[in-house]
Amino acid sequence: FTGNRIAWAAMNPLVSDRHVDFLLHEVLDVSALCALPAFEQHDRSTFDGFLREARRVAREVLFPSYRPIDASPPTLRDGQVHVHPRMRELIAPMIELGVITASRPESVGGARLPLTVTTFAHVYLMAANLSAYGFLGLTTGAGHLIEAFGSEQVRALFLDRLYRGEWTGTMALTEPHAGSSL
Repeated sequence: FTGNRIAWAAMNPLVSDRHVDFLLHEVLDVSALCALPAFEQHDRSTFDGFLREARRVAREVLFPSYRPIDASPPTLRDGQVHVHPRMRELIAPMIELGVITASRPESVGGARLPLTVTTFAHVYLMAANLSAYGFLGLTTGAGHLIEAFGSEQVRALFLDRLYRGEWTGTMALTEPHAGSSL
């Protein structure tokens, strides 16, 4: 991109803030969820604040790094996968935002935000730099899977480390009908 970073952030070529706000507040009336016991500690300002921070991280941190990271894909050297050296500095603000556990309950360190709200936050982050977001998006899924189906021993070993962002999750996709089998 060229020009003033602030001006660029205001125009947001990735996701329309107006459309997101319209969908959340006028079509879906997400604030009505606050009447439910699971979300009674929240209100519209909580939702808007989380989205505002997701937008900021997407625009100011992730998107400016998209091209350099895309131009240097991961490599396998000496039996280890090496990613772009800036990946850690991109992941840290998403961890601070609470992306991994935003929709999870307080008992596992989550904010218990409605999935509707967190999904829109994830949309901003994915649109800005899917390569960086993927590390935490897959971690969210892996953590939730362990949370739901893992034994106490597996939960104790993995869950806290995943949800703190110390470890990341992954996805193993198999398509035996297409010749790939994990």
